Amino acid sequence: MHPREKARLYHDLGELLRSGVTFHRAIEKLAQHAQGATSSVMRGLSTAVSAGATMPEALAAQPQINGLDAALFTASDRAGMLDHGFALASEYYAALAEARSTMWTRAAYPLFILHFAFLAFNVTKLVNGDGLGEFARAVLAAWAVLWAALVTLIVVGKFLTRAAARSATLDHLLGFIPLVGKLRRAFALSRFSAAFDMQLEAAVNAFDTLSAAAKASASAVIVIACDRALGAVRAGEKVGDALAATHAFPESFTRAFLVGEETGRLDHELRHLASEYRKSAFKRLEAIAEWVPRMLYIGVLIYIGYMVVGWYGGYLKGLNDILK
Repeated sequence: MHPREKARLYHDLGELLRSGVTFHRAIEKLAQHAQGATSSVMRGLSTAVSAGATMPEALAAQPQINGLDAALFTASDRAGMLDHGFALASEYYAALAEARSTMWTRAAYPLFILHFAFLAFNVTKLVNGDGLGEFARAVLAAWAVLWAALVTLIVVGKFLTRAAARSATLDHLLGFIPLVGKLRRAFALSRFSAAFDMQLEAAVNAFDTLSAAAKASASAVIVIACDRALGAVRAGEKVGDALAATHAFPESFTRAFLVGEETGRLDHELRHLASEYRKSAFKRLEAIAEWVPRMLYIGVLIYIGYMVVGWYGGYLKGLNDILK
C-alpha cells in the first residue's frame, strides 16, 4: 500500500473506533467503498475477524500491514487505546507520503536532465554512422540501468529497514547513515514512549509494559536493551534505572524517564518524549526530502561534466590523429 493510502485507512479506522463503533463494524463500513489495496486489506480483516481472530491478530495477518504497524497496534489494543495507535500510525504515514511526494517532485528536473544527457551523449553514434537502431539501444540501455539502480535502492532500503527490527548489528550500523540514522532513532524512541505511556495508563504490569513498548519501537537495539533491563526490573530495580544501565537510550531520554518516575508524572514525561521525538523525526524527513534531490542534481552535474570532458578529449585525440 502507498503511504498515503495507509495514512487514510488508519485515520478512518481510528476515528470510527474513537466514536464508539466496534472494530468489526468499522471494517464493514469502510469495505463498502474501499478500492484497490485498501479493499484487499478490508476483506482480509473481515475474514480474519469472522474466523475468531483478535483485532491485533487480524491486523498482523495482513501482508500490507508490516510488523512495525502490527507491534504498535498490539501494544495500543492491549492498553485499550487502539484508536490512539491508529492515529500515531496515520500521522507517521501521512508525513512519509508528503516527504516522498516532495522528494520526487524536486527530483523530477535532475532526472529529466539525466535522461536528456543520455540522449545527447549517444548522438555520436548517429554521427559515426552506427545507425538509429544502435543509438536507440544505447539510450534505452542507459535508461534501464538508471531505473534499475533507483528501484534496487528503494527495495534494499525497505529490506534493511525491516531487517533492522530483528538485527541489532544492522540496526546499529544504520544509525551511522547521515540523517537516516537519526530519523530512524527518533521514530523508534517516539513509538517506544507512546506505547509505554498507553500501557501505563491501562495499568499493565511493568514487565509486559516494557516488552510491548520495545516491540512497538521496531528497533532491535531497543528490544535487546529492554530484554536486559527486564532482568534488573524483576530483581526490584526501577525501570528508569534499568534502562539507563543498558546505555542504549539517549541521556536526555533516560533523565526524563527517571524524573517522571521520581515525581509520579511518568505518563506526562512519556507523552512529552513521544511528541518531542516525533517532531524531530518529521523535521528530519523534511530535510531528507529536500537534500536527496539536491544530491541527485549534483551527481547529475558531475556525470555530465565527466562525459563532456571525455567526449572533448576523444574529439581532440581524433583531430590530432588526422593532423598526423
